[in-house]
Amino acid sequence: MVAVLFLLLVWSPSLSSSAHGQEPGMEKVATSQTVHTKMGLPELIKLALKQNPGLSAVRKEVEVADQGILAAKGEHFGRIDVEVSDFTYGPDNLPLAMKSLIVEQGRIVRDGAGEHNLNLFSFGGTISIPLYTGGRITNQVRVEELGKELAAHRVAHTRDELIFNVASVYYSILKIQDFIRATQKSKEQLRESKRVVHRRFSVGKAAKVDVLKVNTRLAAVEQLLIRFLNAQKVLFGALEVLLGEKVGVSGFVLSGDLRTIPNLLSRPLTLQQAQQQALRQRPELLVVKKEVEMQEKRIRIRYAEHLPNISVKAQAQGVTGDNSKLFAQQFAGIFFSVPLFAGGTIEAKVSQERLRFTKLRHTLNQLTLTVTQEVQAAYLNMQEAQQQIVAAQAAVDEGKEVLRIEAMKVREGKSIIENLLDAQTAQLQAEQNYSAAVADYQIQLMALKKAIGQIEVQG
Repeated sequence: MVAVLFLLLVWSPSLSSSAHGQEPGMEKVATSQTVHTKMGLPELIKLALKQNPGLSAVRKEVEVADQGILAAKGEHFGRIDVEVSDFTYGPDNLPLAMKSLIVEQGRIVRDGAGEHNLNLFSFGGTISIPLYTGGRITNQVRVEELGKELAAHRVAHTRDELIFNVASVYYSILKIQDFIRATQKSKEQLRESKRVVHRRFSVGKAAKVDVLKVNTRLAAVEQLLIRFLNAQKVLFGALEVLLGEKVGVSGFVLSGDLRTIPNLLSRPLTLQQAQQQALRQRPELLVVKKEVEMQEKRIRIRYAEHLPNISVKAQAQGVTGDNSKLFAQQFAGIFFSVPLFAGGTIEAKVSQERLRFTKLRHTLNQLTLTVTQEVQAAYLNMQEAQQQIVAAQAAVDEGKEVLRIEAMKVREGKSIIENLLDAQTAQLQAEQNYSAAVADYQIQLMALKKAIGQIEVQG
């Protein structure tokens, strides 16, 4: 008996799987395919920073700037060129140096026509090393280095924009999900009201118009639910685009609840502190500041065209043929070049760069004012949203009590159906207002962090 029981216990999983028409262990695989990954805001942002194609494209600017720095530094080392060529000349176009000449009676006669096959081989090389360029090369290297820093600030700006957009869509989806839950709850309440009214109508205690009113209200709520479901799909599509995913194929669901998400800054700031911090670390301001520094260097580069250039140059070149001797020449020396007259082009280029510098200074001043105003607006919007949460919560609590009382009156026949429908509508609107207020506060909080230049997500 013990042996039989043991065999039954061992075979029972296989028999159960075979009874369902599958091999043992297949059920786990099948069910795992239907499980969706739950992702909160930190996970969404991490995925967006990794996969968003727009951010990846901006990051390439840093790599481009690295190559620009290497190219600018390479100017210090000069240049070495090697030239090799093989020419075929016509009988009357052979270079003079390759001809055998005879002078007869004052006339130059070409002799030795059979000594050459008209094929000439030329080779040579040139070396040029700059010694002094008026600071042009050094300033160009600095321009490229500042360009890399500028590209890094642009990456930071694009990153902040991406995080803010992901957070905005995330909180909007949570808001719509709250709308859907509240609408579904209202739909259930209306169905219960419909059941009560139908029962009262069947015993002659309610009019036919009451039944029609409940049905009309129920149809309106069902239409509202469909609209919210469609809005949720649209927001999910927008989120997938930000994540760099194909729309409609991502297998994840959002986790999180608006009522449990922290709604405080990591460090409370006054308006003045927030504005000062923004002026120090906003990526857009840092970008323009780097552009101003770069323009200062460009002015010096243009002005360096007034200054002399000193360089070391050397050249060697040789020409020979199949039946010819080697004709070679070479030279080496220090070359000193001073621009004396350029038709005013250098002065015009310097003036042009100075005007661009002035324009950037004005742009920086305007952007400073704009950033200050943006921080103030985000700060006030965040405070307003915080106050709206308090008011919306009070309305929700009052709406619940009114709905409870009206439902009890209708059940006891002491109130008309219009009062209950109005109470349900008010309750649904109050819950929607509360969810919208919480979502708006979270979005405004992220907007304030973005305006300050310290946007981040805990987790």
